[in-house]
Amino acid sequence: MPKALPLVTHFIPSFNHAGYIEKAVESVLSQTYPNTELIVIDDGSIDDSAKVLAQFKDAPRVTVVLNQENRGQSAVFNQAISMAKGEFIAYLPSDDWHLPRKTQIQVERFLQLPDSVGVVYGRGARFFEDTGETRDVNLPLHRGHVLRQLIRYGNFVYPASPMFRKACFDKVKLDESYRAEGEAIYLKLAMHFEFDYVDEVVAVMRDHSYNTGKDVRMMYQDNLRYWEAFFSRPDLSHDLRKLAPKRLGSLHRTKGLQLLKKLGDAPAARSALWKAIKTYPLYVTDYRVVGGLAVSILPSAMRTRLLGR
Repeated sequence: MPKALPLVTHFIPSFNHAGYIEKAVESVLSQTYPNTELIVIDDGSIDDSAKVLAQFKDAPRVTVVLNQENRGQSAVFNQAISMAKGEFIAYLPSDDWHLPRKTQIQVERFLQLPDSVGVVYGRGARFFEDTGETRDVNLPLHRGHVLRQLIRYGNFVYPASPMFRKACFDKVKLDESYRAEGEAIYLKLAMHFEFDYVDEVVAVMRDHSYNTGKDVRMMYQDNLRYWEAFFSRPDLSHDLRKLAPKRLGSLHRTKGLQLLKKLGDAPAARSALWKAIKTYPLYVTDYRVVGGLAVSILPSAMRTRLLGR
C-alpha cells in the first residue's frame, strides 16, 4: 500500500494587507501538492482584511484567525506553530505568493533527506509594484551545516521560500520580545539542524512602500539585539565567536547606509557608520563607509542633491 503523503501546513500572517492577502491565499490553495492545510492569522488589522478573508472562512482545509490586537510577527509565528497539524510547515508573508509547484518539489526533496535536515528553501523572485517588473533574486545556495555561512555572509534563505520540518520547533521558538525576529530564526535552526534547497524559483516577494522590512530603525535595533544575544550564547564555539566583529560591523555599515540613503537621517547614519569602524576597524578602508561619513557631514541642501532625495 502506498505511503500517505505527509500533511503540509501553510501559514500566512497578515497585518493591514487587505489589498494583497487574497493573492497570497489563492497561491496556497492553487498548490499542485494535494495534502495541505492553511492557517491565516490576521494580526489585528484595521483595514478591510477581515472582509477579504471572510470569503475563505468556510473553505475546506482553511482556518482563519482574527487576532483582536496586534501581537507582532514572532508571536503570531508561535501561534501558528501551536495550531499546525502538518509534518512540514511553509511560511508565506501576506503580501507575497508561492508558485504552484513549491510544496510538491520541497516535500519531494524532504522525503529524500534524513531527519537531521530541518529546512528546505529555494530560489525566489521579486515583483516591483511601482514598475510591474519581476526579477529573479540570485542569492547563494548552501546545504548541510550552514551556521558558519549564515554568520559570515548574512542570511541567504529567501524569506518566502523555506519549508520547515515541524519537529524543529520542539527545540526552537521565536522570541516574542522582538516584533519580527527575521533571520534570527535561521541562526537558531542552524544550531541544531542541517539545511537543504531546491534550485528553482518557488516564491515571489512583492516590493512596495509598506514592507515591514523597510522600517530601517526597527530592523536595525532588532537585528543588533539578536546578533549580540547570539554571540553571547554559551554554547557557541570560540571559533564562531571570533566572527562577531565583522558581522556586527557589517550590520552597522548596512543600516548606516540605509539610514542615510532611504531616510536622509544624517546624524543616525553617521553614528552607525562610526560604530562600523569601531567594531571592525578594517571598515576605515571601505569606500562606502568613508563616503557615507563624508556625505553625512555635508550641508543639508547639498546632501539632498547628492542622494536624490
